[in-house]
Amino acid sequence: MLFCKNVNMKILTFGGTGFVGSNFVRYALSKGHDVLVYARNMNDYAKTLQNAGANIIFSYDDHLKDVDCLVYFIGAMWTKDPKEFQYLQVKFPTEIGRKFFQVNSGKFVYISSIGVSENIDSKERPILEESPHGEGLKPNTLHGITKLEGEKSISKFPNYVILRFPIIYGPYSRILMWRIFMWLTSHGIGIKNDNMFSVVSTKNASKAIELACKYKSNDYFYITDKEPVNLTSLFSDAAKAINREIKSWLTFSVKLIEPFKSSHEMLKMAYDVLSRELVYSYKKAERELGYIPEDVRVETFKEMARYYKII
Repeated sequence: MLFCKNVNMKILTFGGTGFVGSNFVRYALSKGHDVLVYARNMNDYAKTLQNAGANIIFSYDDHLKDVDCLVYFIGAMWTKDPKEFQYLQVKFPTEIGRKFFQVNSGKFVYISSIGVSENIDSKERPILEESPHGEGLKPNTLHGITKLEGEKSISKFPNYVILRFPIIYGPYSRILMWRIFMWLTSHGIGIKNDNMFSVVSTKNASKAIELACKYKSNDYFYITDKEPVNLTSLFSDAAKAINREIKSWLTFSVKLIEPFKSSHEMLKMAYDVLSRELVYSYKKAERELGYIPEDVRVETFKEMARYYKII
């Protein structure tokens, strides 16, 4: 059942210096939570979060018993080594979870991906999550396969929530795709394609994670913005955010990336998202978690433009 009491929490993050993690850390701090960020070293990203009020730690064993919620963000998108995928998305979170539940009865939140359901059997749109966990899922990328393995491992723990995010946008992204997207928009260039797919802002993602930390049951959820998008609408919203006009529209066909999709996990996922029009429902999260996405797309694109020094 939903846990609605508004109390401050002590939250430990793994991967908290990354794109999604750093946005959540800032969000959680703004809500008055005490946030610990496990990091391998005090790099610039860790220093920035420390300056924002986070507690950067380099050893986590002594902190596991003291936190209300543990959030695991780490993913393996930027490697081609299958062992790295297996370790970061399955073995390491499972190892941490075992240690956590030996000393704590708090919540373990595992950040997953729509990658687990790229090749989902259902033709229903939006895709609902009312079936048993993992049923009918046949991921076709190494990322999706190991994320699903990670989900199944985490689901054996006594107190967990699994959150599956689609394409995420927001500031602090080191993903070249978003930098190029904002650069094109700032130069009045847009890419036109009307295939619909789900996205989520970092603000909505962070809101869902906070709710998951307070959730009293075990379950998995898709977390999306209120409405699906297409490439055309994304460029239009970004142009609105920075007060630019798209003067040149380039038509994009999914067939252009089909010959290259096997060369990288990101291209495989992009092909699946666009060609299969992967639209997901957040209604289960709304019903169970109390998650209601905010309309913050234009506002978020403005934050991204500032981060990339476009405005």
